[in-house]
Amino acid sequence: MLSVFVQDVQPLVDGAGAFNPLKRVDDSVLQIVARFVLHPGTDPSRLARFDGWVADLSSWLRGLVTRQLPGGGGGEEESGAVAKIFKELDADHVRFSAIQEQLTSRRAGTSDGGKENPGNRHSISVQTEPAAASPEPKAGTKDAILREILGTACEPDLLPLPLFVTVNVDEDSRVVTVNGDFDQVKCLQSGDIVRLYDAHESPNWKVSAPPSLELDGGGGTVSFHLSAVYDHSRIIAEEARSRHDSINRLCYPYRRGVEKTPTLPSTAETTMDERRHVAVDPAEAVHSPLHIESARIWKMIPRDEDTRPPWRREYDCGTVPWNDVDSPDEYRRSAEHFRVRSDLEVIERSCFDSPYPAEHRVHQQRVDYFESIPVADVIDEAFETVCRWHPVGKLVDNVKWAKLSRKMRFLSNVKNSKHEIDMAFVRHNLDRKLDLKRFHAIFEDIASTQHPSLPAQEAVSKVVWASIVMLPDVKKMMWNEAKRMSIEVEVRRVCAQTRIAARVRARQHLARYLEAKAAAVVIASRVRQYLARLFVTKLLRHLRESEEYKLRTKCARAIQTEWRRYFWRSRFLGHQREMLEDRRRKIAELRARLREKREREQAAIVYRDIVRIEHVFSAVTIYFYDECHLDRANTMVIEVYVPASKETFRFELDEGTIRETLRSAAGSGENLSWDEMLRSEVLCHLSKRLMLRVVRGRPIFLFSRRNLVEQGVLIDKRVIRAEGAMFILSTFRSPHDVVFYTYQPKSREQLRARVTTEKLRSWINESSQSCELTASDLHLIHPRNQDKLVEWLVKRVVVRNHPIHDGMQLLLQYEAEEERITKLVVKVQAQWRRLKSKRTAKDKALGRYEKIFVREYRTFAYRDLETGERQWSKPKLLGEVSLADPVDEWREEVSCDPETGVATRYFVNHATGQSSWFSEEDAARMVQRRFRQKHESDIIGAKIQVNTHRHFFFVVVVPDCSLPSSKLPDIVKAVKFIQEARGKYEQEPTRLANIVNYALLTHCIDLDFVKARVLYGEAMMASPRHPLICRAFGIFLLATRHGPPAETFQRVCRMLNDAAVVDPTVSKFDSAAEIYFRWAVLVNSKNPLVLLNYALLYQCVYKKYDIADKIYRTALSFDPCNTLVFENYELFTSQRYPGGEYECAGPPISVVNRSTILETKTGSEWSKRVDPECPRPGFEVFYYNRFTKETRFEAPDWDKWYKMRRPADQEISGKARQSQLKGAENPRILENTRILDNVIFCFG
Repeated sequence: MLSVFVQDVQPLVDGAGAFNPLKRVDDSVLQIVARFVLHPGTDPSRLARFDGWVADLSSWLRGLVTRQLPGGGGGEEESGAVAKIFKELDADHVRFSAIQEQLTSRRAGTSDGGKENPGNRHSISVQTEPAAASPEPKAGTKDAILREILGTACEPDLLPLPLFVTVNVDEDSRVVTVNGDFDQVKCLQSGDIVRLYDAHESPNWKVSAPPSLELDGGGGTVSFHLSAVYDHSRIIAEEARSRHDSINRLCYPYRRGVEKTPTLPSTAETTMDERRHVAVDPAEAVHSPLHIESARIWKMIPRDEDTRPPWRREYDCGTVPWNDVDSPDEYRRSAEHFRVRSDLEVIERSCFDSPYPAEHRVHQQRVDYFESIPVADVIDEAFETVCRWHPVGKLVDNVKWAKLSRKMRFLSNVKNSKHEIDMAFVRHNLDRKLDLKRFHAIFEDIASTQHPSLPAQEAVSKVVWASIVMLPDVKKMMWNEAKRMSIEVEVRRVCAQTRIAARVRARQHLARYLEAKAAAVVIASRVRQYLARLFVTKLLRHLRESEEYKLRTKCARAIQTEWRRYFWRSRFLGHQREMLEDRRRKIAELRARLREKREREQAAIVYRDIVRIEHVFSAVTIYFYDECHLDRANTMVIEVYVPASKETFRFELDEGTIRETLRSAAGSGENLSWDEMLRSEVLCHLSKRLMLRVVRGRPIFLFSRRNLVEQGVLIDKRVIRAEGAMFILSTFRSPHDVVFYTYQPKSREQLRARVTTEKLRSWINESSQSCELTASDLHLIHPRNQDKLVEWLVKRVVVRNHPIHDGMQLLLQYEAEEERITKLVVKVQAQWRRLKSKRTAKDKALGRYEKIFVREYRTFAYRDLETGERQWSKPKLLGEVSLADPVDEWREEVSCDPETGVATRYFVNHATGQSSWFSEEDAARMVQRRFRQKHESDIIGAKIQVNTHRHFFFVVVVPDCSLPSSKLPDIVKAVKFIQEARGKYEQEPTRLANIVNYALLTHCIDLDFVKARVLYGEAMMASPRHPLICRAFGIFLLATRHGPPAETFQRVCRMLNDAAVVDPTVSKFDSAAEIYFRWAVLVNSKNPLVLLNYALLYQCVYKKYDIADKIYRTALSFDPCNTLVFENYELFTSQRYPGGEYECAGPPISVVNRSTILETKTGSEWSKRVDPECPRPGFEVFYYNRFTKETRFEAPDWDKWYKMRRPADQEISGKARQSQLKGAENPRILENTRILDNVIFCFG
């Protein structure tokens, strides 16, 4: 039996030696143990096949149990359960013997030569954990066989601590991949012991390398290494043994209830090929590797370092069953929350224990609610559990209390704990028994004794969680309660999520329904339009003969003609734009080709210089042919441009000519490479081969293709010394020029200089004028004076080092003199430019810098006007010039915040160093505004409160329809009426008068058009024919431009006509106009919307169109971009022409400024004009009276007006004439005269 239990014998022997036989053992425990110890199968005579210590231990146990039993041996009777267990033990022993013999034979096969059989690397005898602390037993002994079968036992001092991650591992591999956060496994170090897949059955694995993070394309992989390859056979073997071995099921209580576990998500998945494992079938020795995914991992820590309570330790090891309830259908029901019913069985699956940390969990876990169970419930359950102990009762007696105290080890840290426990029972018992209330009291007494420094409730909780929660029935109740609490929270969350999702889907369905409804409405409107079109077609068939129909047809044709003209003109303009774009594109392509050609030509240029040949300057350019001329390989072109005649001469040179010319010029006997020939000091020899001929005053350049043997006669050859070197000077003379040729034997360098006969003659004449030659020397150029000429020229030959290139230079004296004069001229020009630039820089510095006064330091500084930078010292460019002191004035400047980029305007006085956010005008306005407020308070008696930022007063004076003078009683009345309108509406919002007054207040004073629209709608529903409401609502509709313009205007016209029928004298609207419209103008005269309301008042109600026109223009002057004012003014102007709603005799007076005069008569006050921007075709021509400011479309009687005005003309000072109006009593003339000054603006 000990062999099967796989226990070490030494601890049992030590325990037997320390056993006190005088100590009384519990009778119930003794009865259970006696059935196994006194069984005939454990008789020492039958244990001869085992070692001798097994028989000795069996004899000792039998004697000990026999002495403890009351009957002395009454426990030897055999029970059916014990007999069944011993039969299973015998069968396991037989199977164990067969495995032992098979392994012995295999070991004999693998020990040959010290080589390992490859087929046995998964054998059951492999030691899976080399980190075991116990020594390796000898081969063939019991311990070695047991170690091969079951693996090394767990370290007695190590406990598994779960890590909140899962791992993936392959069999026969050392690498373990982590599925989770790196922070969860960074506690693993080299040498740590871990368990994989199962906390109990798994062997101990040593970590050889700590976890590391390997970066890849998808993020990173965390992995660590084991000291040995992973072998999963131990776990499979233990699982098989647990299913077939009754003793193992007894020895491993955590396997209890496995059959009751529901089908839930597993903690690990194993991927394998179809095979039979060696732990199941010993005959199978070779199998495919396993791949374990999402397996749990535990770190083995010493028992002293484990601070977890016992219940948490059991949960972390996975020994707490999931379904541990008596009634399996307890949670198989549904729950309803938020009007959503959910199946608890589905919720239970989602709440299964998760191996991940709390922050990574999605669903609720029962472990989070274990400590949330009330302590009182735990004590109650403990009381019920103890009462169910044998013998079952309703109270706890002293025996059960003593048994509970021993199991739970109450007061283990208190001296003389047994006495304290007995005294606690004595203090709280009643007839040596405890009821539920006294059971609670005795726990409080024990808690106060064990933890005297803690509060009573906290002490009781600490005692309860450390002791009675580990009672099986209590623990079972608590885990079931925690599971129930987690499921309740989870089901509420799921129901809430379902309700939210349903709401979202409802809103989506509603949106789709509204969209479908809108589509149906559109379809219905289209159908009605189609039906209306059919009706109109029928109607037109009946009206085809009518005159009105013909007129409309004519107008429609005219409109269609204009539309076709506009359409085809737009097409024509579009065609023109396309042609213009096409032309621009072609020009751009041409420019691109020319640019490319120019770039190729620029890249092909190898030499460019300005040379002077005799007296003519020319630009010499040498370049290769571009890549387009493939047949002209290595061909150079010499271009000579003469600015004087604007001609260009081109010479093409092949490669042979170039090489021969440059080789001869360089004096080298060998051919030159292209790198040597393309140097500037070599290519300059090609320009020296150019010759100038003047034909009829026109310079012509030729390129000499001859060799360096000069044309002409050698007239002299001598040796000269220059720059410390010897040169051979050869002089050649031809009819056209004289050529000097030098050769240096040491460096073999050849130089050449040439002077034409014409230049030589002028040179000799200039020398005679400077007294360098006598009169007899003037004929040196004559052939008979050739020797003198040679001597004279040789003295003027200069050989020197080249100022730019390396080497020597040969030139004549006049050329050296010209070069010296050129340098002097350049130097003088540079000095002059420097002086001029210095003066210009000083002038610019005087305009760029200004002198400012810094108030903080009481000194002056200099400010750069362009950059804004300041400096204390005077700029050096100013020199001794001093800047003027700053002017005592305020200037506006802008400061920009470099972080936010916001520009801020401020004002500064650089003479005093003061700065302010207000300008002088703003400060003056503030003073004036305060003075006006004080003045108004003195006059009115109280300050006028208006919802505007600035109080400007705009007064319109109209003689015929003006208000009474704005006296104090009128102002008080208006202010009081406005203030009471809002309060009365709040008190009685259903009264029609209050609604109308508040609508006018929000419309005219507050300018809250949204609220005013709602109020006007309520008023129209209450009284749709009231003249006041119709006129006010009509003005509001025109001011807000709500809806289609044409339909809105027609509706307003109908409303105004209805109001005019009911109230033709406008008496019912005068009060509203005085209190709201005109008072709004008084308090907010510069608001364009207020002026728009006032203009619509004169346009729609009083029919004073000229005054309305002036008010419109005043509003547009304050805000030209206001669309409401602009559209209303445009509509008003278009309706003033004949046929419109506001038809007049002539166009508005504002049209005169943009019109042009077509005809005028001498002495007449009328002129015929044309409006180029007339919105109504056919009314472009009108007549204008320059005295009465009257316009009309009909032609006036010229003679009648002339005869009426002529007698009244009087001559003034004999210089001009002034027309005096005759018949001043004419009311129309007086009215037109007064219109000139009908608007007065008073600004404080």
